[in-house]
Amino acid sequence: MSLPRTLFVGIGASGPAWYRAALPAAALGADWVGVRGTPPELRFVTGDNGRVRALEDLFGYDVVVVQQVRGRAWVALIRDLQARGTRVLYEIDDLLDAVRKTAGHEHAKAFDRQWVVASEMAMRVCDGVICSTEFLARRYASVNPDVHVCRNGLDLRRYALTRLPRGTVTIGWAGGAGHEAAMKPWLPAVREVLRTLPHARFMTVGAPYAELLEAEFGPERAIALPFGQIETYPAAMSNFDVALAPAAPTSFFRAKSDLRWLEASALGIPVVADPGVYPDVEHGVTGLHAATPAEAAEHLLALARSRELRETIGAAARDVVSRTRRIEVAAEQWRTVLETAVAAGVAA
Repeated sequence: MSLPRTLFVGIGASGPAWYRAALPAAALGADWVGVRGTPPELRFVTGDNGRVRALEDLFGYDVVVVQQVRGRAWVALIRDLQARGTRVLYEIDDLLDAVRKTAGHEHAKAFDRQWVVASEMAMRVCDGVICSTEFLARRYASVNPDVHVCRNGLDLRRYALTRLPRGTVTIGWAGGAGHEAAMKPWLPAVREVLRTLPHARFMTVGAPYAELLEAEFGPERAIALPFGQIETYPAAMSNFDVALAPAAPTSFFRAKSDLRWLEASALGIPVVADPGVYPDVEHGVTGLHAATPAEAAEHLLALARSRELRETIGAAARDVVSRTRRIEVAAEQWRTVLETAVAAGVAA
């Protein structure tokens, strides 16, 4: 069966639009756009071709995948698409109700209960839901029982960068909003490594957690790179020698995908990761698990002291990601979901 005519509609030019719309679309040969606004006043801010420039262009597809849309206007558009024979799938990679309950999350006020209700209203009328994790699928099955899991994949060409040998060892973290509850408990572990090893540094990309250590270690060893365009993140992360992937024991973090491990591994960088969110990391082989800050400190010291250990774990992790999570492989999950959605529509 050939791929149904499919359009992915992502959130503007955001990270989720890249990972969960543009990448699978490109791998499958589907179309994608990024939009802002509310129907009928949609702004098409990015995309891969000129075939979708206006709202009416959405009606030429067998399947439309909409990303985290919400509210009555979107519900009306979804129903119009369905009435004309288009299957509409709802894509989501966050537990929306957990955002507003996460202490220190920069967007907690925006993701209020009204926002969640409006999002679930749109999710409920769609022909199915696509999630990035099993945890999310279990949570959203009560909203829409036709729920599927499509795990994240990477365009590995973006990570084919040269990482030159250097005399320093940089512990790094890259990410966006909402990670304060996970990062702050691990900062003493990073501090211990920097105090023990004069050649160690700490760098954050995005949320500026390195600034919290700058007073003690100075800007040369505590480096906070600001938020930037998503295209710049692989190059920024290539400065890391060890990557952090902590998590807090909350639903917000349990719902998270393993993207942090994927990206570091694609660069050959070993990761110290929370075992709950990163169960696929094989401890001692493709990364190191740390359930506590004390364990994190132990593993960070071991990695910072041994280039051989860093290179061995980084190479093993890169091999696994290259074989199993490159987008050309991960996109086959999406293909199955899209074909199933169309088949279900025909059967109905």
